[in-house]
Amino acid sequence: MKKANHYAEFKIKEDNNNVILFNGEENKTKHIILKSANIKGLFSDISVLDDLLICGNLRDPKLINIYSLKNGKLLNEIITRGTGKNEGLSAASIFLTHNSYFIWIYDITLSKLFKIDLSKAVADKNYIPEKEVVLGRELKNIIFPTIINDSLILATTYSSDDNRYLYADTKKIVRKIGKLPEVENNEELTDRPDTKFPNKSYIFKATGLRNPYENKVAVFYNKADRAEFYLNDNLVKTLSSNQGFSPKMKVRKLEKGFSVEDYSKTRYAYLSVTSSKDYIFCLYSGSENGETSSNRIFIFDWNGGFIQTLFLDRKVCKISFDHKRNMLYFYDAKEGGIFYANLN
Repeated sequence: MKKANHYAEFKIKEDNNNVILFNGEENKTKHIILKSANIKGLFSDISVLDDLLICGNLRDPKLINIYSLKNGKLLNEIITRGTGKNEGLSAASIFLTHNSYFIWIYDITLSKLFKIDLSKAVADKNYIPEKEVVLGRELKNIIFPTIINDSLILATTYSSDDNRYLYADTKKIVRKIGKLPEVENNEELTDRPDTKFPNKSYIFKATGLRNPYENKVAVFYNKADRAEFYLNDNLVKTLSSNQGFSPKMKVRKLEKGFSVEDYSKTRYAYLSVTSSKDYIFCLYSGSENGETSSNRIFIFDWNGGFIQTLFLDRKVCKISFDHKRNMLYFYDAKEGGIFYANLN
């Protein structure tokens, strides 16, 4: 009989022939020295567009800082922190639209999306978002939404465990794709009645990316060493590194059902992801000490081919690809600074 509080690894139950292993430690490696961009702050997310760095601000009165990459100067701060119209509480993620100067800011706390025209936002001290979208009830707690157009979103979610990712308009889910892995000790994922966060969707938190040129989607798991690649919304490849681990969680037995929580030995896999037309760059931890920063980046192509491992000279927690200069930008939370590296 299990104790009321204990620790468990939710081992994924799967035919190993369906999972392709890669070794990110051998042969295809490169060591990179980062340079400082002379930009400091407490940031939730970062994104690069042309000569601009857009940062989610964790504490200041405005949610978003816009910096010049030419000189590190703060150009503007936008979106007032608050709960009113055109206000927000958190910038969980920043999404760039394809071939456009528009970006989207996702506020997971208030379940809002803000559409921003950077050509205006750079200079207008009283800038108001072009569009504020309050998401429908069943879209609360989506993760890192990919904005396909103004009325179609791709995302993973904390709120349901019957899909791997979903398509939605701004009010409701229109299509569910794939499924979450099965685990050996599934009974300990039994949810408490009327839960808003199913245990299975929590332990299999993941980030999904969509290729803007082809119908290809890649999903990277946060608490399991697992990446999935989809073509036309069909799973075609599953990858695991040589570390190969499943979610390790603290489990609490409730009067009805269970709850699962992270703890000091929870291992994190993919921490932050960004992409180009041809490649996906993934900040990967794998640490057995619950670290949420890393100096290791796996590079894949959109078909799930492992390309290379980059080893950085410092640990970072966020990454963003610079399409204009073929560079990667990094946020080091410990130092509170932005760094970069040229990939040419």
